[in-house]
Amino acid sequence: MAKNPYFLDSTSEQRLIEDLTKETIRAMGRDVYYIPRVNFNKDYLFGEDPVVKFKGAYEIEMYVKSVGGFEGQGDIISKFGIEIRDRVELVVSRKRFEDLISRVNTNLPRPREGDLIYFPLSDTLFEINFVEHENPFYPLGKRHTYVLSCEAFSYSHEKFETNQSFIDDLQTEQHTNAFQIGIGFSGDTAGYNIGETVYQIIGNTAGDSYSLANADATGEVFDWNPNGGNILLVGNTAGAFDLQVGEFIYGVSSGMTGHITSVVSSSVKIPTKAGTTLDLFDGTQLEKDKTNLNIFDFTDKDPFSEGNY
Repeated sequence: MAKNPYFLDSTSEQRLIEDLTKETIRAMGRDVYYIPRVNFNKDYLFGEDPVVKFKGAYEIEMYVKSVGGFEGQGDIISKFGIEIRDRVELVVSRKRFEDLISRVNTNLPRPREGDLIYFPLSDTLFEINFVEHENPFYPLGKRHTYVLSCEAFSYSHEKFETNQSFIDDLQTEQHTNAFQIGIGFSGDTAGYNIGETVYQIIGNTAGDSYSLANADATGEVFDWNPNGGNILLVGNTAGAFDLQVGEFIYGVSSGMTGHITSVVSSSVKIPTKAGTTLDLFDGTQLEKDKTNLNIFDFTDKDPFSEGNY
């Protein structure tokens, strides 16, 4: 038997629910930024892209379903450090998404898994894990909202070009620009100290008087390799270094005075985190210790192979 013809899904009533939904979200929701993901060379077999960029940021209001606080496992201290596993569910109006985002970017007909949401209240980026488009389940025969299941985003060297400084700063906080140069010096010296401040006075020579107060540029020594060609790695720079051969680099704590003999690389990105005090080259140092100190014992035999392996 067919449905009662006197209780049909009215277009006007569907619009009424849609308008009420938009009004409720705009009144009780929060302004967030929707950040689309751009893939360049996606591997469709594994579903991954080694080169990922997040480009553009669209301000839109969303309703926070988990009003009691973030869900998920929260902050966990593991052997890899502190892991933030906050989760949140956000509700966005389909009509508002189409008006504010889809009309500007035709490649975004709906929210997508993998895109990001910037939540200003906690200054947190959330990654969309799943988009539920059938909740509520067709009120009056039409869908009016998307429910976004999101998890705290773990940065992994992605690029950000959102034109919003408070979002793009995430990338600069996770990297420091550095340069590698060859150093020449005369006399018996211990060389630069890792972690010390170095500076440059452009056009100065080793015989001139110099001081940190007169520096044109300063930086931090991240690595010094006297056995591999006297290669100096400098990051966390302030000011503009002149990397011309013959210019001098002075060390504050070591008293080192060395001149540039070659430029290995003028642009090196070193992964880091804001506020960290850990040595960024622990992995390199471990490899050196493994070779020089023989800290790994490879002489053990498999007891179940009768000594053959």
